[in-house]
Order: sequence, then C-alpha cells, then structure tokens
Amino acid sequence: MNLSDIPVLAHLSPEQIDNLVSVCEERVLEDGENLICKDVEGGKLYFLLGGRLEVYVQDGSGEVVLNRLSAPAVLGELELLTSHKRTASVRAVGVVRVLGLDHDKIEARVAAGEITVLQAMYGVSKIVAQRLVSLSEKFVEIETRDRPLGARELRNFREKLLSDWSA
Repeated sequence: MNLSDIPVLAHLSPEQIDNLVSVCEERVLEDGENLICKDVEGGKLYFLLGGRLEVYVQDGSGEVVLNRLSAPAVLGELELLTSHKRTASVRAVGVVRVLGLDHDKIEARVAAGEITVLQAMYGVSKIVAQRLVSLSEKFVEIETRDRPLGARELRNFREKLLSDWSA
C-alpha cells in the first residue's frame, strides 16, 4: 500500500509524504494486541497501512464492537484535536501495520507553519467534520420522526457514523 492511498495524505507530493513519514514510527501488532486503550492518553495519530482493527468499548453487559477498520484509515484524531483521553480501545485482528505520529511533533510542525502537516491536519479535520454532519442529520431525523428509533436503527446509524475513518 502506498501512503498516498490514505485519503488525508493523497493530496501531498511524494516528497511531502516522505517528510511526514520521517518523523513517524512504524509498528507491527499481532492478533489481539491493543493499539489504543480507552481512557488513556495516547499521544499519537495513527495511519493504518495494513491489516484490520476492531474499535470497541466495555459496557455493563460486556464488550461492544463499534467498528471494524481496514487500511487505509486514520485513528487517534479526536485526541489530537481535543486533548481528551481515548474514547475507545482498538485492537489488531490478525497482523496489523501502522505508522504513529506523535502529537508533540505534529503540534511543533503546525506551530512552525509547515505546509505538509497543515495539509494533513486539514484532511483529519474533514473526517471529524463529516462525522459531525452525519450526527446532526441523524438528530434532526430523530426529532422529526413519528415513532421512536429502534435498536437496529441506532446500531446502523452508529456503524455509519463511525465507518468513515479514512475520508
């Protein structure tokens, strides 16, 4: 897989991608290994390069899988943009390859006005904005419907909302 296949990096030149990758750390995860743990400060933005990941949380009745991701995808963007702890856990399904980019390195490059990182962060912000649009549309639909939303419809909405992690 080429890094230019990751939509938030697709508009960057090969030199810009190489520049960004030069400050990333590659990591290979084995089946079942956690990449991200809920309620922990992770400090990294991840680019999923190969393999599959499951996004999950624990609730009172056990584990709930929120999403399944395949490359290309971006993870950790909410913590980067909000400085909140991780909102879910993420584990490998089979062997997984990711690139991790430290938040500190991103913030330093943004502060320096580095165009490559600014363009990549613009792409990341578009992912979050698209999720917010979906959420807003669903709230309008819920508020204007004649009958309550069923469990299946809520689950389908959650999957739609969380599925576009690589826009």
